[in-house]
Amino acid sequence: MIVMVIAVLDKSIFAFAGPQIIDELKLTPAQFGSIGSAFFVLYSISGLLVGFAANRLPTRYILAAMSLVWMAAQLLTARSSGFAMLVGSRMLLGAGCGPGTAVTQHACFKWYAPRERVVPAALIQVAIMLGAIAGALMLPLVIQRFGWRAGYLLLAGVSLVWLLAWMAYGREGTHDDAALTPSTATAPYRRLLLDRSFVLVTLAGFCSYLPTALIYSWVPVYLQRGLGLAPIQSGYVVMAATLGVIVLNLVVSSASQRALTRGARVRRALVAPPMLACLLGGIAMAVLGFGSPGRVGTLALFLLGSILVNLLPAFANSIVAFFAPSRQRGSLLAIHIGLMTSAGMVAPLLVGRAVERAGGLIAPGFELVIGGFGLALVASGLLGLALIDPERTRSQLLTRDTQPR
Repeated sequence: MIVMVIAVLDKSIFAFAGPQIIDELKLTPAQFGSIGSAFFVLYSISGLLVGFAANRLPTRYILAAMSLVWMAAQLLTARSSGFAMLVGSRMLLGAGCGPGTAVTQHACFKWYAPRERVVPAALIQVAIMLGAIAGALMLPLVIQRFGWRAGYLLLAGVSLVWLLAWMAYGREGTHDDAALTPSTATAPYRRLLLDRSFVLVTLAGFCSYLPTALIYSWVPVYLQRGLGLAPIQSGYVVMAATLGVIVLNLVVSSASQRALTRGARVRRALVAPPMLACLLGGIAMAVLGFGSPGRVGTLALFLLGSILVNLLPAFANSIVAFFAPSRQRGSLLAIHIGLMTSAGMVAPLLVGRAVERAGGLIAPGFELVIGGFGLALVASGLLGLALIDPERTRSQLLTRDTQPR
């Protein structure tokens, strides 16, 4: 959980430092959007490669290596003097952060049985939200008082402290899934990746990550330059959304896990809650983008949509882990998360282009793109409700496609 807090701080500082960086380095909206998208260029690729490695290598050492990359990227950013250096440092940070969620979830799942993983997965998601709260409270103050470069140096030091503690105390989980899925069983990746449950949960994840990715680039800029909030006020808005996500994840995941332990169908307990959240969050974002709700209404819809769409990741990871053969869980989680987070390459760039087409006006450009994301969320939520069936997928994999190795 702590390492995910640090990962979010490392990712989100660019957004809170955005206004200062734009002014100091004279960046255009398109350049700022390109830097935001650059973070995700190697994010998904790195996540996929390291996810396959996590099938065989201890997650303890993978997480340690990732923290070294984060430190190097933050130090490079602190010395950046122009657009090209910022792009390079963000790409390096993306390469280091890309495997973070998949490897952390995989390491966490090694300690729990399949029907006990919803709450632990939600706690990892809560850690991400705690990182967002810490960032919203701390980073604007640090940046405002000491400058954005000092903020990057501070986070490099935090990563170093975590690395020393992790190497002293980090261990591997010992739970074995052999009772339900033989540890030597695997399935062809073609069957895993083309299964409708995997395809649709990943599609829903992609759509949910489109607006979420903007928290690392455009959201604070939109709140400050588009809606006229002070830096500390924008931090409070992000914090409010984050608290809402934490409460929603804990309440819904706890209810879901209780239902699973009592024998509820997986579709009802594990699939319906996040798909309904996608549907309702998408409606809120579509109204924000294509309606005229006013400033207060805009903030309310933004908060509601942001909270609801962030219920999906923990449930999606649990769904994938439910039907993945144990030997392939790390790689399948990495593929799912890599495809989902590839939305981060698209979203900031789309907002940058939309802002330029709006004559440099941030609010109209940002809101138009958010409205489009809302429509995509509605469609993916409806498809997920109708067609995602993890129990069917698991049964088919075990009876038709698993092969002893």
